[in-house]
Amino acid sequence: MSADSTAGIFERFREGDSLAADEIFARYVDRLTRLARTRLTPKLATRTDAEDIVMSAYRSFFIRTRDGQFTLQRSGDLWRLLVSITMNKLHRQVRHHQANKRSVAAEASDIQSDQLFDREPRPEEVVEIADQLEFLMAQLEPFARRVLELRLQEEDLAAIASETGRSERTVRRTLADIREKFRRRLERVDAT
Repeated sequence: MSADSTAGIFERFREGDSLAADEIFARYVDRLTRLARTRLTPKLATRTDAEDIVMSAYRSFFIRTRDGQFTLQRSGDLWRLLVSITMNKLHRQVRHHQANKRSVAAEASDIQSDQLFDREPRPEEVVEIADQLEFLMAQLEPFARRVLELRLQEEDLAAIASETGRSERTVRRTLADIREKFRRRLERVDAT
């Protein structure tokens, strides 16, 4: 077994090689994120990110591998294992969000939101969102502004982290903070 093969990298990680963990992460993170993103319904995608599901799957994988719970028997087992863990995390998120008791008002709000995105936005809606986004960007510190710019260019977390020299976790937290600020801003505008 070659040290660069999937099984070799897996064994190196089991033996405590932290660089092997980085290799496993880098080798599969984009594919797993794309997989999770294709399995998220639009409604669930508003509540959770594919990146968060994949990060949770990796955490479980690394912890359980260190504890000796996983072994590989043949080529492709590592990918299948990571897909299985990711899909379990995704299904757990679906169950969690379906189990939440929802008020009629919340469901009505979801219906209105779904209807909003089932059609092309009106020009005045596009202008309003663009104005609010521009206002928000002016309020952000330079790092957060750069993160938002890259995300709007559809860059993934890994690319944004690389570009900004920060960790993916920092980028994820920054995006969550920006999302919350934008949501609050839109609520204030909507109230007036």
